[in-house]
Amino acid sequence: MDDTSWDGARKARVKEALRGRVEAALASAREAVADQQGAAELDQADVHDVDDLSQSDEGGDLAGLFGGVVARRQEELARVDALDVTPTDVVADGAIVAFGDDHYLVGVAAEAFEVDGTTFEGIAADAPAHAAILGLKAGDRFTIGGTEHRLDLVV
Repeated sequence: MDDTSWDGARKARVKEALRGRVEAALASAREAVADQQGAAELDQADVHDVDDLSQSDEGGDLAGLFGGVVARRQEELARVDALDVTPTDVVADGAIVAFGDDHYLVGVAAEAFEVDGTTFEGIAADAPAHAAILGLKAGDRFTIGGTEHRLDLVV
């Protein structure tokens, strides 16, 4: 699809694709927590050697680490859900922008993902690019890291 065929439905597909990726990552993190918690549990009726106790402790430590990943994924999912993908002509969270032949969803960090043949990445709210483009319109210029860019698309 070309950049002239943007509407609310296409923006919603981008948001839903990202949401699906975050949900899958959240499910994977939850599974890892459950696996590590299972590995950490020892039957109290059995006698355990030092190796058993060490593996149990390690499993518990890893479950705690994965629990932090679960919390971050839940926060990420909440940020995705909060994005307003109503078509717009001014950059705000939920806008889709293009510059330098790349497309971005503004307001959430995201690795590359594809929708309708277009590859997108996310621009987190705390990223320098976010501050540089917030409030701009298509055709406006901005600078990141000493390089000037032009917003080719804002929807």
